[in-house]
Amino acid sequence: MSALSLTPNVAGSRVRRLLAAILVSACAFALYDATLLPGVDFGDTGSFQATVGSPVISPRDGYPLYFAIGGLFVRATHSEPAHALNLASAVEGALAIGAFVLAAAELSGSVAAAIPAALLFAGSYTFWSQAIIAEVYALHALLVSATLLLLLRWQAKPTLSRLSAFFAVYALGFGNHLSMVLLLPGYALFLLTAAPGGWRSMVRPRVVMLATTFAVLGALQYVWNLHELWLRPHVPNGLIDALSIFWFDVTKSDWRETMVARVPQSMLGARAAMYGFDLRQQFGWPIPILALVGLIALWRRSWRRGVLMLTLYLVNVLFAFSYNVGDTHVFYLPSHLFVAMLVAPALALIAQMASQSRMRAQARTAIAALAILYAAARVYQDYPALNRSTDHRPAAVLSPLTSGLDDQHAVLLTDLNWQIQNGLSYYTKAVRPEVVEARMPDVLLYAPALVRDNHAIGRDVALTERARAELAAAYGPLLPTRRDERVTAPTIAEIVARLPPKTRYVLTVLKPSRDLTPDERALEDVVRALGGHIDAGRGDYVAIAGLVGQTPALMVDSASPFHRTIDLEKVRVDVRMESWLDFDTIRRMGFGHVIADREHTLIIERGVSFVAFDAHGRAMQTAYAANIFAPQPRYLVIPSP
Repeated sequence: MSALSLTPNVAGSRVRRLLAAILVSACAFALYDATLLPGVDFGDTGSFQATVGSPVISPRDGYPLYFAIGGLFVRATHSEPAHALNLASAVEGALAIGAFVLAAAELSGSVAAAIPAALLFAGSYTFWSQAIIAEVYALHALLVSATLLLLLRWQAKPTLSRLSAFFAVYALGFGNHLSMVLLLPGYALFLLTAAPGGWRSMVRPRVVMLATTFAVLGALQYVWNLHELWLRPHVPNGLIDALSIFWFDVTKSDWRETMVARVPQSMLGARAAMYGFDLRQQFGWPIPILALVGLIALWRRSWRRGVLMLTLYLVNVLFAFSYNVGDTHVFYLPSHLFVAMLVAPALALIAQMASQSRMRAQARTAIAALAILYAAARVYQDYPALNRSTDHRPAAVLSPLTSGLDDQHAVLLTDLNWQIQNGLSYYTKAVRPEVVEARMPDVLLYAPALVRDNHAIGRDVALTERARAELAAAYGPLLPTRRDERVTAPTIAEIVARLPPKTRYVLTVLKPSRDLTPDERALEDVVRALGGHIDAGRGDYVAIAGLVGQTPALMVDSASPFHRTIDLEKVRVDVRMESWLDFDTIRRMGFGHVIADREHTLIIERGVSFVAFDAHGRAMQTAYAANIFAPQPRYLVIPSP
């Protein structure tokens, strides 16, 4: 039998499955390692990178299992925490793909069908993007795949030891992400319907005690977080008060209750369109259809497994659909995992049909080969866009902001977008620990005394732009400021003015976040200098591309994401809008991309993004405005005479 022959009714040997899992896992790690983010990032990633390795984790920080594993990577690699935590995600993502192979083989009865399904998920847009940065979703996918595998193996041989293994890993998963609870309806229903002694056997005292024991052991992971409450200046008033504070913080009740099932009814149509866009972005249009075929095939072979996969998919996709959060796409990840896994029984069914129609073994091999080639083509297509190995943009923002500052000569007062602030927290902890930084809202009440005391010992007081505005609003001429000329960055207009004629460029304008608005007059001047025009009532997505000094070769103004390909002086340029701006306020992989000659020339962000590039697609000048990667000006408080 060919190594790629799909025989759905005969499970591959345990050794064969394990070897396949190792091989696919190794391929996934090679992919993630080659495209790994090298250092610090903004947003939650920056917060994780700043927190890892700390002996104290607050309830608000959460994720004790994630931070414990991340701490091991920091100590084992002896590298900068940001890189170590990014690498941990790559390893976790690769292991998730290996566990996926085993679970898909158990589900479909064919290891050869499991391989292309796993490759599809490994190269899916969102999972790949999360497996190369410090985030919790690669580990979550590993735990989802592992629990599904253990549950299916328990059904095949329902022993108490196998049930214990399932309970243990499922409980462990809550130490990484509380959304493990979304698996509970599907898992509970499967246990009740698949139990060999009927559903009553699953509520016997021994089984209930076993499940309770592992639940308690899993919860003990959070003792690390709970302990932090007694290290605060104001300790809780007893255990009940501590548990109340802990639960409020660890579940982030203050903002989750305003987001769960809070998508406005008027936007449900746009939400459905966003999900369709997101699903196509992961796999292309054929795969969801193939997954539906796989669900039907699975249901016919084992209705219990069919109900399991359908329930898991529906609960996770409906939660993400109704979750009114700025990074909805990452909450769709478990549902994408189930879609990809259902491809395995579909491929097994197709192979079975080929066998019954007297097709040769080579034809059955071709089915598997075509599925693998499709997955490989998806990886090839998205590789330039998801390659973040040269992405140093966060450091390029933070380095000038902190340059020339140290605890002997200055203190930096900030009020920044939260994503930048998280990156700065890491930067001043791990890269520039000599920088003294405090948030302006925390010190505004006594700012005059702080400024006076620092000036008295010869220390400057530096300010970010928003911190300066707050200081001026509160104290006016009492604390005058001036621009710190040591921190300069050319504007997009200045860059465009210096570009030689016929330089290739792309300019994009995406609907900005509410707290970051572009200078419309400056934007109009830039577009006019490039020979184009921009309307005040423009759509959410605008792209202008061409050669400096000539009429733009591409001008797109669209209300929805698009993909355009043009030729600029024999350089193929792809402009890819990869976001749904009605809901996407956070996208770690960028809101779009410019790929020139297969180079990752520009990561497009909300607001204004600009790149000028050479004949090989390499960026010569990159600039941002009205987004988190725009240069941060710095100011100094003028000392009193």
